[in-house]
Amino acid sequence: MCSDFLRSACLALALVLSPGAVAQSLPPALLEKAQALPAPTGDELRRHAAVLAAMTPGQRAAFEQRVAQWDAQVPAAQRERREAWQAWRALPEAERQQLRAAAAAFSAMPPDQQQTLRTQYDALDGSERRGWLLGPVLGTIYPKLHALVAQVPPAQREALLEALRALSPEGRADLAVLAQRTPPQARDALRTELLAQPAPQRDAWLRARLRQ
Repeated sequence: MCSDFLRSACLALALVLSPGAVAQSLPPALLEKAQALPAPTGDELRRHAAVLAAMTPGQRAAFEQRVAQWDAQVPAAQRERREAWQAWRALPEAERQQLRAAAAAFSAMPPDQQQTLRTQYDALDGSERRGWLLGPVLGTIYPKLHALVAQVPPAQREALLEALRALSPEGRADLAVLAQRTPPQARDALRTELLAQPAPQRDAWLRARLRQ
């Protein structure tokens, strides 16, 4: 989701890009902020604005209604939705397809079965629910990998998640055992050693470490 500024700038820039609005320009305050944005953020702003500019009046009205509904949510709900969206964007496409299929299967269930699953999910602790944001591959084993993943330095996070997804199920199971055996002060070293291994050799390296 756009931040408050980005959303406002998207809407304003969409007006600039709309047919018949050549004489319009961004409000000075937004223009000044837009010019100061880093290139990736500015590119994202222009992409959003182009989508908005291409909308029909009905589509734009529906979009503005969704924005109003978003603004009406409490900050905690917004934060949860934002984290879920960011997690979705970070997933490999193959896992997105799995989740789309799961969502379709869920929608086809009778209401009582849907409610049972919602109740089971709500009963999970917060850590386990956050683990499922990592997708179906890592979500299933996240409770066992939590000790290794939860406190990963930001600079290592993306590389670590990529490495975990590339491991075989047996490799992830071996790593889960190692993570639980490793004292907290040694987990940074375990992560660093794992990432230092060539990807094709990580499963064998984990098996060897587990036998030590």
